[in-house]
Amino acid sequence: MATEKPELCINGANQIQAMFNAVAPKYDFLNRLLSVGCDRYWRKVAVSEFQSFGNKAFLDVATGTADIPLEIGKRYPKPTQIVGMDFSLSMLKLGNKKISNNKLSKAIKLIPGSAENIPFKDQSFDGVITSFGVRNFTDAKQGLREMHRILKPHGKIVVLEFSFPKNIILQWLYRYYFEKVLPITGRIISGHKIAYSYLPSSVVNFPQGETFKKMLECSGFKNISLKPLTLGIVTLYKGIKNAE
Repeated sequence: MATEKPELCINGANQIQAMFNAVAPKYDFLNRLLSVGCDRYWRKVAVSEFQSFGNKAFLDVATGTADIPLEIGKRYPKPTQIVGMDFSLSMLKLGNKKISNNKLSKAIKLIPGSAENIPFKDQSFDGVITSFGVRNFTDAKQGLREMHRILKPHGKIVVLEFSFPKNIILQWLYRYYFEKVLPITGRIISGHKIAYSYLPSSVVNFPQGETFKKMLECSGFKNISLKPLTLGIVTLYKGIKNAE
C-alpha cells in the first residue's frame, strides 16, 4: 500500500499553525543558516520599497518573529505605526522578546490573526507587506483581498516569495538543495519531522511570476511589478491601491 509523502500531510490552517508553533524556537537560526544569511538582505530590499512612506502606518502579515516590523522600526522612526500579525502565538512571543531587546515596544505592536480576516477597518494602513507568508495562507486570494481592503488609497503592497531561477542549470542546483539538502538539515536542527519538507512542497505549488502578478491584479492592485532577487530564488512583488 502506497504511503503519502510527508509534505502532503500538512494541510489546513490548524496543522500549519501547529507546525510553525513547533519550529518557532529554531526558526530564526534556520532562516539565517538555510538562506546563507540572504534572508536579511531580502527583507531590507522589501522594506526599502516604503522609503517614500515616512511617518506612516504599516502592517506586516504573517510576521513570524517580527523581522520585518523591526526592520521598519529601525529604518523609519516614530511616529510611524507598525503592526505585525501572525497566527502562531509562539512566533509572536519570540517576536515580542526581540522587539523589547531592541527597545521598540512603543513603536511596534504584534497581534494574533490570519490574513483571511484581518482585524482592522477599511483603509487603515499606508503600506502592507508579507514575506514568505502567502504560501501559508489558507486562501491566498482572500488574503490578498483583505490586504487590499485595509490599505488607504494610493497605499502600497509588497510581497516577498520564493521562486525558481529561470536558468536551467541554476534551477536544477537550487531545486536539489531546496528539495534534498534543506529538508534534512531543517529536520535535524528543528526536530520537526516534516516542517522543512513542507517548505519546498509549498514553493513548488505556489503560483509564481506572472501568475501571481495576475492574482494581485484580480485582488484590485494596480501598477504591479516583480523583481527577481539573488538569481531568481526569491521574487519581490509590489503594487498600488488606486484611489476610489
